[in-house]
Amino acid sequence: MKRILLLTFILGIFFKAQAQFGMGGAQKSTVAGRISITVLDSVSKKPIDYATISLTSVKTSKSVNGGVTDEKGKLTIQNVAPDSYKLMIGFMGYKTKTVLVTTTPAKPDVNLGNVVIVSTENNLADVQITGTKAIIENKIDRMVYNAEADGTNAGGDATDVMRKVPMLSVDPTGNIQLRGGAVRVLINGKPSGTMAGSVADALKMIPAEQIKTVEVITSPSAKYDAEGSGGIINIITKKSNAQGVSGSVNAAAGTRQNNGSFNLTAKTGRLSVNTSLGTNLAYPQKSLTEFITNTTYLNGTTNNI
Repeated sequence: MKRILLLTFILGIFFKAQAQFGMGGAQKSTVAGRISITVLDSVSKKPIDYATISLTSVKTSKSVNGGVTDEKGKLTIQNVAPDSYKLMIGFMGYKTKTVLVTTTPAKPDVNLGNVVIVSTENNLADVQITGTKAIIENKIDRMVYNAEADGTNAGGDATDVMRKVPMLSVDPTGNIQLRGGAVRVLINGKPSGTMAGSVADALKMIPAEQIKTVEVITSPSAKYDAEGSGGIINIITKKSNAQGVSGSVNAAAGTRQNNGSFNLTAKTGRLSVNTSLGTNLAYPQKSLTEFITNTTYLNGTTNNI
């Protein structure tokens, strides 16, 4: 009898324990943590509100939680089970940023602190800026006309270029004046033998395509000769490394004058030879003057001759 009672007591304890803990043994406990973050602008360090944050499981690649930052750029994601996650931050005008986060039962709470995101707008480090050179430049001692930047100079000669330079006046025969006075013309900062005679004829022999800039110096320094009461015009030509022979022919006809020019350049190595020929034919201007003579006779009649 005693043995039956003892066996019944032991079986009662066994079934009670099984009902309490189940077939699996000890009862499992679930740990839920939280992830905190503050989103800032990478440049201004100001908080970004309404930034979207998504928490994705690394194992399943599925979004399990998320939210939107407040006006202070803060967000706390609650009820995060221990696992490895990818936290993705997105906001309009900014690059999406991904942060890897791992929570464990021992450390269920993670504070990421301040996380900065980079703007995709006005990122000058990745942008190459290009522009065109201004046609007119005003410097301390001179005014510069960038002839190569003016596409309308194609096909003309140096005289045509001079007509577009501010402060210069060119008459129909090609003579140049600066503020009403005579000027001295230099080529690349030096006197040129072609300018020793007629400057107007010499300019007609220079193709416009060879001119890079024209400098107008109104107050020449002491290194320049005092010749030219108006100032100095310095024509800067383009440098060319081309080898061989090149030439150009220009001709113009009009009711007042005809002119033509021929330019030939030969270059090999460091030796360069340039030959220019030009002619200018001007027609004399004719004028007719009418003289009226009044003759009065004694009978009062008048004849006009």
